[in-house]
Amino acid sequence: MQEIRQSIDLNTLLNGFDLSSLGDPEKLLMIDIETTGLSRETTSLYLIGAGYFTGDEYQTVQWFAEHPREERFLLEELLLFAEGFDTLVQFNGTHFDLPYLAAKEKKYGLPDPFKDFTLVDLYQILKPFKKLLGLQSLKQRDVERFLDVCSDDPYTGRDLIHVYYDHVRDPSEELLKPLLYHNSEDLCGMVRILPILRYTGFQELEICYVNHTVQTYRALSGEEKQELIAKFRYSPAFPRNFRSLVEGICFLFDEEGQLSLRVPVYETELKRFYENYRDYYYLPLEDTCILKSVAEGVPKEYRERAKKDNCYTKAAGLFVPFFGNSTDFPLFSESRKDKQSYIPLSAVENEKALVDYASALIRNLVE
Repeated sequence: MQEIRQSIDLNTLLNGFDLSSLGDPEKLLMIDIETTGLSRETTSLYLIGAGYFTGDEYQTVQWFAEHPREERFLLEELLLFAEGFDTLVQFNGTHFDLPYLAAKEKKYGLPDPFKDFTLVDLYQILKPFKKLLGLQSLKQRDVERFLDVCSDDPYTGRDLIHVYYDHVRDPSEELLKPLLYHNSEDLCGMVRILPILRYTGFQELEICYVNHTVQTYRALSGEEKQELIAKFRYSPAFPRNFRSLVEGICFLFDEEGQLSLRVPVYETELKRFYENYRDYYYLPLEDTCILKSVAEGVPKEYRERAKKDNCYTKAAGLFVPFFGNSTDFPLFSESRKDKQSYIPLSAVENEKALVDYASALIRNLVE
């Protein structure tokens, strides 16, 4: 077994992120493991990397198994090393790393070093924000690309399995180097992406109206279309700008604290459905419903008890899309089962309504 240590200037990694938001910086421990496959029963643990913080330095230590039979030694070193820390930071560790380690610890009769730790899984924290951030996936490398802090490591863990086996058969520095570097870059990458946690404050995001306009433009098809363009100020600002496109609505957050919202405007006829359908009559000739309390003057042959699917009123005009639920706006749709909702444009054309509309869109993007 080999032990490899290195020290890195923390200022080159953190980009202004406050470590104390995760706990006592000197009690934070980051780990990443490398294995010869996903199965806990048939594969081997060959490398454990740990990172921790001391002053302005990020220290890493790696325990490398020269042969699969040394995996127990790695676990024993980790067990001793974890003493003195109380918070574990990982990327998707609750899904893979920790269950894998637990299975190996059970195999060798070793205790769980993280039993009483506070667990911080960056993947799980970011998962609800995937859609809003416009991320295609939540792999660590994709998050690094989002923040423009990409590693130059060309390998995946799967790519290096055969490299490890080649090293076991014929040890060499040439083969060892990419194995250690990949793990080291994952450890450093977890620190580089910590600023993305600032994006998880969408639920508390405060936005202020700046201006808005409804403009007509000609689409590539030659058809004239309309869109609502609204600008807001928001705080706190994010580490870098990003664009998100959801249901045709484009959100652009820039690092200066400005949000630009581009929303398609549709001219159509839609239905507003009512949940309390037992309080309504449906009028077949008018294809609409009215409250029973005001239907006394309608002859019985022209009315019938409303059902869920026909308890609606219709409206024609200009609409903007909406997703999720809202008690602040009247929601219209093409059918009761349609997941896409719309709001009359006239309902969002004042400053307060636009702020409420944009805030609701942002909240509903967080899953």
